[in-house]
Amino acid sequence: MRIARELHDVVAHHMSVVALQAGMASYVFPTDPAASRRALETIAETSREALEEMRRMLILLRVGQEGQGDAPAAAPDGGHDTDGGQDTGGAAYAPAPGLDLLDRLLERVRGAGVEVTMDVAGPPARLPQGMALCVYRVVQEALTNVLKHAGPTRASVAIHYAPHSLEVCVTNEQGAESAPDKGLSPGLGLIGMRERAKIYGGSVTAGPRARGGFEVRLTLPAPTTV
Repeated sequence: MRIARELHDVVAHHMSVVALQAGMASYVFPTDPAASRRALETIAETSREALEEMRRMLILLRVGQEGQGDAPAAAPDGGHDTDGGQDTGGAAYAPAPGLDLLDRLLERVRGAGVEVTMDVAGPPARLPQGMALCVYRVVQEALTNVLKHAGPTRASVAIHYAPHSLEVCVTNEQGAESAPDKGLSPGLGLIGMRERAKIYGGSVTAGPRARGGFEVRLTLPAPTTV
């Protein structure tokens, strides 16, 4: 289930951005080559990031959890398996995405046509890696749904550090392409968000806003140890 959640979040988000940027590049190419070039650059960067995340996940699966070698797995010829020519050394064991990568995530979403802002309230707490990944994936999935269901619109990410809890709220205005009932079906993304939160004793609520648009709210208990 954990592997399925990771695959869904990585593939769904990055491929959504790539598809939107590819469509825009094709549409504006005859009239605005510069915008088309920027879209292609976003596609290249997004694709590289998706490949890095997939490679990290696959290397960890191949090595296993018994500490079987802190080095990459050996290839049949006695050398190191380079995963198609790519060095799977140190980069393969890079930490999973966390709050430090939220700015990059938001910039990618802006490039896909959504005006998104982020506001942080309260003294930031250092989160365990798994909890930080949970926050990142929930924000990623919520913004991916905005891209897929609302089209060009405005969204906001609010992170509130309280003494006994951490609350993350992702909201978006109703876009021109959205319908009143979109986003209400319990798809894999929403199920995955709730499963991630449950691991850490938290919860996720999601639903339409009274003023239009959609809201995803993640609540986690404040970590007692890091």
